[in-house]
Amino acid sequence: WTYAKFLLAHERSGIAGVARSKRGIERLRNIAAQETVDGTPLLLTPDFARKISQLEIDLTALEFTELRTLASEAAGKGPGPESSILKVKGTEVQQRLTELTLEAVGHYGAPYAYGMDATGNGFGVGPDYSNYAAETYFNMRKTSIYGGSNEIQRNIITKMILGL
Repeated sequence: WTYAKFLLAHERSGIAGVARSKRGIERLRNIAAQETVDGTPLLLTPDFARKISQLEIDLTALEFTELRTLASEAAGKGPGPESSILKVKGTEVQQRLTELTLEAVGHYGAPYAYGMDATGNGFGVGPDYSNYAAETYFNMRKTSIYGGSNEIQRNIITKMILGL
């Protein structure tokens, strides 16, 4: 059981996907700079800028938690509740990122049936960056389930911190 817990802790830390989320936010910023609302880039609208800023703050906090966890393990300490915290917060960041991306591409993000367009190339209408926005959004819902659901991870965190 000791080995299984060790492996699961490392799996959960990896699920956080900090680097992937950083690339995703960069992509989201590029999309939001190109999409407009009443002639103003979406990135410059107060509401959307606030959402991206909050996501970036959460991702920075997640990144520092990941770095603290790695430093702790490098010092010979075993994983604590941090791996579960990384999993929960990492998946929440990933899901919010896909929600904002879908919001940014607007109606271009509507799911479509492959091969149903007139050209037969398999892609829907709109800019290339809107391809797969809905599919990615729906696919990322699973991240809060695999590796131990977020609800179970919260119970693990509570037990480890309170010593139950």
